[in-house]
Amino acid sequence: MATSTELPINTNSTGTRSARPDAMLDELSQLKRQLLQAEVRLARARATVSGAEVDVKVINARLRALTK
Repeated sequence: MATSTELPINTNSTGTRSARPDAMLDELSQLKRQLLQAEVRLARARATVSGAEVDVKVINARLRALTK
């Protein structure tokens, strides 16, 4: 039979998780912030694309009006 000196005290999976909860929370906060920033960049890019599409439609309509 193994003695307590042969086995680590925390052999379960929660032992490693509870060792650094602050590090995990920091990483989680950082990932959430990065996700929010990426979503903002995506929204801005979509707005830019939408604006460009409107510009193209307006310019095409003006061009058609001039060529009639």
